[in-house]
Amino acid sequence: MKQPYLCQVRYLTMGLLLLSCFVSCSRSSDHHQLDVQTNYRVYFKVSGFETQISPLEGRLASGRIGASMSGTLGRNQEQYLYFWSFNDTSLVPDIALNSQATITCNPGQSTPIDFAAGYAKDSFPAGLSLSIRGLESVVFQMPLSGAASVTAFGFDMGSSNTGPKDFTILYSNDGSTYHTLSASNPFTNMSSQARNSYAFRLDTLPLDLHRSLYIKILPLAGDRSQVSGYNPATGVTRIDNVYLMGTRDTNAAFPYQQLEYFIFRESDSMLYAHGSIDLAQHDPDFQLNLPAGRYLAHLVAYFSQKPLIWSDTLARASTHFLANAPDNAQASIYGFADTLGVYGDQLVQTTLKRYYSQIQFQFTDPEGLDRITEVWVVPLHAIPYYAPFNPLMNPPEISYTGDSVFRPRFDVNSRSFAFNQFLGNPMHPVPLRYRIYLLGQSGLLRQFEVSHAIPNNVKLTFKGRALSYGTGFGISLDEQWQSEQEIDF
Repeated sequence: MKQPYLCQVRYLTMGLLLLSCFVSCSRSSDHHQLDVQTNYRVYFKVSGFETQISPLEGRLASGRIGASMSGTLGRNQEQYLYFWSFNDTSLVPDIALNSQATITCNPGQSTPIDFAAGYAKDSFPAGLSLSIRGLESVVFQMPLSGAASVTAFGFDMGSSNTGPKDFTILYSNDGSTYHTLSASNPFTNMSSQARNSYAFRLDTLPLDLHRSLYIKILPLAGDRSQVSGYNPATGVTRIDNVYLMGTRDTNAAFPYQQLEYFIFRESDSMLYAHGSIDLAQHDPDFQLNLPAGRYLAHLVAYFSQKPLIWSDTLARASTHFLANAPDNAQASIYGFADTLGVYGDQLVQTTLKRYYSQIQFQFTDPEGLDRITEVWVVPLHAIPYYAPFNPLMNPPEISYTGDSVFRPRFDVNSRSFAFNQFLGNPMHPVPLRYRIYLLGQSGLLRQFEVSHAIPNNVKLTFKGRALSYGTGFGISLDEQWQSEQEIDF
């Protein structure tokens, strides 16, 4: 009679142990209980590319220029076309209408430059400023191609007790003939390296927007009654927050200004949501209603003369890819790819990163470059593609219709041209190889090939003679983007 009772106790004990184990395992699991019947609001806050493509929007009022971040591009919005903060210890502008902008201190001399404590402006912290000992002149060259108007130029300036306390500012549209913008601009703050802010209206100047604007600053002794005597050889000048204001001709430069988003279910790799936002008309932020679960998200913002090359929109995440045609070489492309868990209403911060590197050719010929009327760039490498969720995907078949053709205006001050090379976000350096054809009125002047392997988000410069044979191109890689390389050829 006791045996059945013992069996019941044994079974009851085993049942309690199993229940305890189940409860314990349930509590230690990091899996969420998914309510697939409920949709949650997911708001995507998109950032990262505004300062590159849609820079600071400014307003001119009472002789002062202020600015705030703008999330969308506007043809008629006054904004920074160029801005140098110098906070990354380089002469590369933080905001640039064109990548070929330059700063030249004491032209014709090997004057060393330095960086010292700077001044804060708008969203840029005080950081650093450009510091030059023995400054005789400084020239800012700013290509205007892509601008609809140019309205103002400004900067902050200070100097040591023996440095200049006044300056003359001039402008040129060809780099050789200069006109006075303001002959005398005395400092109001005479203390050593005290801040003096200047802004000059340019909207009445007869500028050719297809050429560059050159601004030249010539230091002057100024009033010395409150400071030491002027020593032009040892006095130190600081310049910071250099900017050019105007409006961009964005519609003409980039007919395609889009943000594309792809949301895949992680469970089966199927596309769940896809959409496109016109960045010329709308902010990049958007909201989706998603059921609970895990997703793969890919966001791409691009400013381009042609559509990008995509995989079929019905492709799974494992075969989803992006590419760009070689003849769309001025396109600026930014992206974000990551996993996303949705278990309630939430805000997703997405920072888009560059999906391209810049390729620049700097020609060192002393003369004769004006004979070049066209430059053809033919890629000899496989067209790069980016598959964010399958790095080992077999290369897709990518077809394109033409190569890149450039018509740069070479002169004594402009000896280079540049384009963007789409790479996506590869894990390893990508080997690139180009054949360059230089053409003139009489036909082909020269052809040559260059090659180098680079990662994404770098500036690669090939440097050498364009029309002279028997010399190689040098290569440099600029880490100021993320990296910059220069190669002699």
